[in-house]
Amino acid sequence: MVLLDSFNTTSSQGRIIVGGDKSDFFGVTEAIGFSRLSFNPGASLLREDAIFDSAKFSINVSNLEGENFDQPKNFQVHRLTQALLDTTYYNFDKLDYDAENPIASGSFILKPDTVNTLTMDLDSDLAADLFGKLTTNDPVFSNIFTFREYFKGIAIKGNPDENINISANIGGGTGMTIYYHYDEDTVSRTYPINTIQSRHFTHVNNDPSGTPLENVMERGQSFDVPGDYLGSKSGLGLLLKLDTSPIQEFLDTLANVSFNQVQLEIGPIADYPEHRTPHNRLLMYFSTDNNRIMVRSDGALVAVQQENANQTNQDSQGNVVPAVSNQTSLILDTESRVFRNQVTSYINALYRSGLERRDLLVYPRDPNSQGADHFKRSLREYQVRKDHIMLKVYYTKVKR
Repeated sequence: MVLLDSFNTTSSQGRIIVGGDKSDFFGVTEAIGFSRLSFNPGASLLREDAIFDSAKFSINVSNLEGENFDQPKNFQVHRLTQALLDTTYYNFDKLDYDAENPIASGSFILKPDTVNTLTMDLDSDLAADLFGKLTTNDPVFSNIFTFREYFKGIAIKGNPDENINISANIGGGTGMTIYYHYDEDTVSRTYPINTIQSRHFTHVNNDPSGTPLENVMERGQSFDVPGDYLGSKSGLGLLLKLDTSPIQEFLDTLANVSFNQVQLEIGPIADYPEHRTPHNRLLMYFSTDNNRIMVRSDGALVAVQQENANQTNQDSQGNVVPAVSNQTSLILDTESRVFRNQVTSYINALYRSGLERRDLLVYPRDPNSQGADHFKRSLREYQVRKDHIMLKVYYTKVKR
């Protein structure tokens, strides 16, 4: 197993993970979402005679995973005391925030497989301060930079003990809304201060004490995990790494053979609760010697390619290089709980086409996801017995 180094969660996914869970295998995992806030600097501020109605904080939930949905789940929003910088943040990065005084909090009965919006009352002192600045043309609202000096951003938290994590959308649906009216109004007006087009990232903390993973602490290192099981956990960046050296040893024993079918299987994976399903596809990225995903000279990530597609190409100097444009994946059969797919073309390329053998990092991602990396959008996980990872090779000896 490998805990990926440099697992970038900065602003690339439009989501933040909030919440956490507890597991005998993975330990205690907590995800905290960090984001700036923004407003429309071209919008008119409130007139001095505006009348305050209320102030709310909302979280637009795009996805959730968890257990015990008949029990309330609690979330809090905190004000940052340390600003987000225009830099790259990784899942192990974290910013300071006022942990003792949340600006909003709430308890909710969540419904899986539906759209959930969590709406909480905004802290009354903050609401009054914001409203006062909006109605007095305070310089804080003159531009986004002065606003960030006044309000550095937010941290959104859940409770790992409640075994729930949400994927919250960054945008107009997540942030603060000030409701107000004028004497001539019959309904409230709104002034939004939200996360639209705001820099954000997710921090994921894991405590594996007392689990088989308690020694898997150093990022970028591969670990032989004691016991019968291995596992993978999204958000945390924890992956299976397949040692492919036995494949090469096997191929070296063969001469004059034709591969009829080669199938890679991972599973059956361990049972999982109904609303904590794993990702249904696993890419097989080539691993570098330091356990990073292999990147070709043109910046493309290298992975096992589809059946009947080229596994290798030639560069401008005529050197054999791995192909990258037709990635394949292991696909989860939900009835058997087995990830599987054919890799015959890949094995043929190792055997005949000079493809360099590399260990494989098994990365939960759909090759057709068009840039969306769901491994960074949740805390989904799976476990599998070590003896339930196998390569099935069917071949024919060719007589000469």
